[in-house]
Amino acid sequence: MGQVDRLLQDHAHCEKKAAATALSLIAAHPDQPKLVAALSRLAQEETRHLFLVLAELERRGQPLGRCASDPYAKALRSFIRSEGEARLCDRLLVGAIIEARSCERFFLLERHCTDERLKKLYGSLLAAEAGHHSVFLRLASDLVGREAARSRLEELLEREAELIVRLPLRPAVH
Repeated sequence: MGQVDRLLQDHAHCEKKAAATALSLIAAHPDQPKLVAALSRLAQEETRHLFLVLAELERRGQPLGRCASDPYAKALRSFIRSEGEARLCDRLLVGAIIEARSCERFFLLERHCTDERLKKLYGSLLAAEAGHHSVFLRLASDLVGREAARSRLEELLEREAELIVRLPLRPAVH
């Protein structure tokens, strides 16, 4: 199995986790109609992306495979504060960061991929990922106010920058 196949497997698992995260946030906050509506749509779209990536894996004769640990996402989640509104804000902002990084990777994959099918796939996912990033940022801003959300996002991005230099390179979306 080549690097591209491993990347596709990782990507499928990332789409699955993104849908699960959105559903988890809905389950934890059913009393917030804007969050429920926005994240329901996001979960549906992430599930649709999962099907697209699974179809590409099948076309290539590859299974989904086991879900490998994602040290990047795991470390980002460790920055989430533990209580109440602060916890929800951080979960939303970490979601925004992860979606922004996915968008960056898809841009690079679409731009540099030599396989025309994959180039088209990643190009089609690019706009959606950018939209997902915006959904999470908007929800965090609605929750705690724009300035507080931006301030906390900057803190998380500083911690993320420190994290990135410590992580090994691997064929993964994050």
